[in-house]
Amino acid sequence: MSETVRIGVFVCHCGMNIAKSVDVRAVREYASTLPGVVWAEDNEFTCSESGQKRIREAIKEHNLNRVVVASCSPKLHELTFRRTVSEAGLNPFLFEMANIREHCSWPHYHQREKATEKAKHIIAASVERARWLEPIGKVSSPVKASALVIGGGAAGMHAALSLADYGFDVHLVEREPILGGRMLQLGKVFPTEDCSTCMSPMGLRQHRRCLCNAGVLTNPRIRTYTSSRVKNLEGYIGNFKATIQTRPVFVDAQQCITCGECEKVCPIEVPNQYEGGLRKRKAIFLPHLHALPYSYILDPDSCSKCGECVEACPTMAISLAREPAEANVEVGTVVVATGFDEYEPRGLLGYGEHPDVVTQQTLASMLDPSGPTHGRAVRPSDGSVAKCVAMAQCVASRDPKSHAYCSKICCMIALKHAKSIKEREPDTDVTVFYKDIRLPGRNYEDYYYDCQRLGVRFGWGDVVSVTKADRGLELTVSKGGGGTENVGADLVVLSSAMVPSKDTEELARTLGLSLGSDGFFAELHPKLAPIDTRLDGIFIAGGCQGPKDLAETLNQAEGAASRAAILMAKGQVEMDLTKAAVDESLCIGCANCVYACPYKAIEMTSSGVARVIEVACKGCGICAAECPARAMELRHFKDQQIDAAIDGILREA
Repeated sequence: MSETVRIGVFVCHCGMNIAKSVDVRAVREYASTLPGVVWAEDNEFTCSESGQKRIREAIKEHNLNRVVVASCSPKLHELTFRRTVSEAGLNPFLFEMANIREHCSWPHYHQREKATEKAKHIIAASVERARWLEPIGKVSSPVKASALVIGGGAAGMHAALSLADYGFDVHLVEREPILGGRMLQLGKVFPTEDCSTCMSPMGLRQHRRCLCNAGVLTNPRIRTYTSSRVKNLEGYIGNFKATIQTRPVFVDAQQCITCGECEKVCPIEVPNQYEGGLRKRKAIFLPHLHALPYSYILDPDSCSKCGECVEACPTMAISLAREPAEANVEVGTVVVATGFDEYEPRGLLGYGEHPDVVTQQTLASMLDPSGPTHGRAVRPSDGSVAKCVAMAQCVASRDPKSHAYCSKICCMIALKHAKSIKEREPDTDVTVFYKDIRLPGRNYEDYYYDCQRLGVRFGWGDVVSVTKADRGLELTVSKGGGGTENVGADLVVLSSAMVPSKDTEELARTLGLSLGSDGFFAELHPKLAPIDTRLDGIFIAGGCQGPKDLAETLNQAEGAASRAAILMAKGQVEMDLTKAAVDESLCIGCANCVYACPYKAIEMTSSGVARVIEVACKGCGICAAECPARAMELRHFKDQQIDAAIDGILREA
């Protein structure tokens, strides 16, 4: 080092968080004796404005060129102190933080002497490391003013519309032939009891609007890809390259006039998955009254390719010779909004064995006024109106054997449906069997009181079996207070777990994202970054992150759109260079680092040496550990700096 190192050490009391178990003044006196330290002091709260002011003053008074703060976790205040030293004229990476709270005072709360001794070792390590710190600059990269939104349900459509309103081009990808996702199958939604496809006002709009008039398909800034998936994603924040693969679309939505002639002549009938299998549909059919695009679709899995529909179509909108297509797009940001699925509890409580055991999703289709049963809860076995309905909560949810987590909205769904049934059929007996009733949303508790007022019964206990009886079905209930009870019903409704949508694992691999232990997409931080992911520029929204209601889904979609819009509005992203760096003179071109990098931030150049894509690099250091030639090094965590910290921690205190 050419310059003389002048280190200032600032030891924080953190109120009594540190001072109660660490002798702060003894630590400060010890720090003042360390090589290179020209100033040491202790403060009540170093992170406070007065504490930061003292750091800035000391830098100028004592001509400090390195600063060490001994306080709490770097996760909490490292950026705070970097900004502080920067304001005093120092490079922010000439600052080092020693964690003597989480690493010392808290775990050794009743061992003051040992905690003090350990704090001295931690500070000695930070001081030794600080001697070898180097100034680090920043790098900037342009951000393309377009976004990729994956998922065309409530969250995806809302995010796409918001980004378009902000003035950015959007590529909206949906795996199904129509947009809308689960929203189309909900009927009414809580707590407003309005149509699930009714969307809230946005921007300058003052009125609610129906999904079919939302303008997604007509918005000039939104390009929609239905029956599609993201096959590949490469690149980094601001410069992603996506390959979108579209399955053959046999009906041209622009030419289809929904006359229904094709459906009339189709000889194939299969259960309609968009209506819970309660009605049959043809191989070519209109999936929903609010379908977007509003067009007939052809299901290739059930189609016999007889060609009758082609002959019957008056506008020649149908062709059985269509081929798959691919599109390559370049975007600056990505929003993932792939939603969730309802767990199919086949083999549990008679589901799949008895036709009159259904899930809440099927019941929602029944209770939809425009649905297959026109709003009435019926027995699928014979189509008669159910006179005794039993609901079983927490099916395959809150169960370590299947899904340990609470699915959050099942209780509200059950109460919404119970209320709807009692309001339409007051004489129908409705009983909800529950472990706990969980209603965390605003005004949600009103549903519980409404159900009680309408005569819905609540039974505390677990439904352990459902069997066929002489008259309908019989439930065996393990009562919460002990013992069992047998209850008869002619329609059993299972509140099944909400699980990640199909192909979530495949999409996570394609995008390079992490999944949580529950299988949903993992956020960067549950409190501080609930929309961000491990990859900069990729955000998540809605049910793909975990079970949530429609209001929370739309709020998160707006947040994800805003996070993406902020990046694109700036036009460029700037970040520090605490990244990996290659010594080309040592690189042997083995490409170990390329294969090891979890962020795809390293590539091989035409000359056969590795190159770090600094904007994509997260500074994890895996490449440096993997490199057999020691050609890869991590700035701010160089070998010399780490060795110095080890020497400091072993120093006699």
